[in-house]
Amino acid sequence: MPLAALLGWLLADLFSGLVHWALDTFGTVRTPIVGPAIIRPFREHHADPAGMTRHDFIEVNGASCLGCLPLLVLGFALDGFGHALVVFTCLGVLFTNQCHKWAHALPGKNSFLIKKLQEIGVILRPSDHAKHHTPPYNSHFCTANGWLNRPINFLLKR
Repeated sequence: MPLAALLGWLLADLFSGLVHWALDTFGTVRTPIVGPAIIRPFREHHADPAGMTRHDFIEVNGASCLGCLPLLVLGFALDGFGHALVVFTCLGVLFTNQCHKWAHALPGKNSFLIKKLQEIGVILRPSDHAKHHTPPYNSHFCTANGWLNRPINFLLKR
């Protein structure tokens, strides 16, 4: 179980980075269906990074719930380690936007526990994520914990 939890948290970071990169890179706000609903908020976030701190839990995390549905369906077909890995990955994905929101919170707004988890790198550090909010916004896409930012940045620069 601990290995599945660790790998699930790592996969959640990977998925957050890939989705964030794709939505920042492809399509426009006029792309049918996903443009207004998904791409627009991602792109507006660059103009107002703290905007998400003014949204409630459901608004911040709702889209992640929908993103987990295909993974959960896969989880029904697995057992043992595979099932545990899918469950922990989904839990991580569900938690990703909340970590992103905490990385944008004003100093003093996060609890002591959240600040400690950020300090030790279990969840996304504000200083690491701030690098994404530097034009041209083409690096540091991972928003769960940022562990995979370096390898993804390296691959995107090639």
